[in-house]
Amino acid sequence: MIFAGVDEAGRGPVLGPLVVAGVVLNKRDLDDLVDLGLTDSKLLSRAKREELYAEIMKRAIDHKVIILPAEFIDTNRQTTTNLNKIEFNAAVEILNSLNNWNQAYVDAFDRNAKRLQFVLSNTIQHEVVAEHFADRNYPVVSAASIIAKVIRDREIDKLHEEFGVDFGSGYPHDPKTSKFLETYYSTHKELPMIARKSWNTAKKLVEAHEQKQLDEFFSGEG
Repeated sequence: MIFAGVDEAGRGPVLGPLVVAGVVLNKRDLDDLVDLGLTDSKLLSRAKREELYAEIMKRAIDHKVIILPAEFIDTNRQTTTNLNKIEFNAAVEILNSLNNWNQAYVDAFDRNAKRLQFVLSNTIQHEVVAEHFADRNYPVVSAASIIAKVIRDREIDKLHEEFGVDFGSGYPHDPKTSKFLETYYSTHKELPMIARKSWNTAKKLVEAHEQKQLDEFFSGEG
């Protein structure tokens, strides 16, 4: 039996790309990978993810990665396409491009997993299982989650180098991320191109700075 798995990394961050990955592996190789420690990428250290990534790529029958930058996400959300639709389109593209699989599993990104399963299966004309926590319950989805996470980590490393600062993970709750956004906006009077401007975190930052300017103007301090 040959399985396909699809998962993402970077759905929630205010900085950096969303990465969606798919991989095809046979049952024997999946069993070997589980013996090596394969599980949901969120439960692994970065070093272990990198180690498993190399082992996955050695065994993968096929794989595909789609990197969706912040600007792409913002542009699509402006046209009333929500994040679920963006990820759905990526999952469909991946499943249609992957070869030689019998059964596909997707980590459900819609609140209603059964609805997602129905729509995905009908769209690609092949049965797809979509479940919450599929990245923990199906090894092939664990493998896809590791690919997505490793690629996103590497993309974030590139952005750290490009901007000359370690801004952390890109998630709103990360103090390094918050500090970077605040400093960048204070200096440049705009958000960096890698920021998802449609995110509430970004909107609130801009609104706070605009309000501060108004307050300073009317108080005579500006």
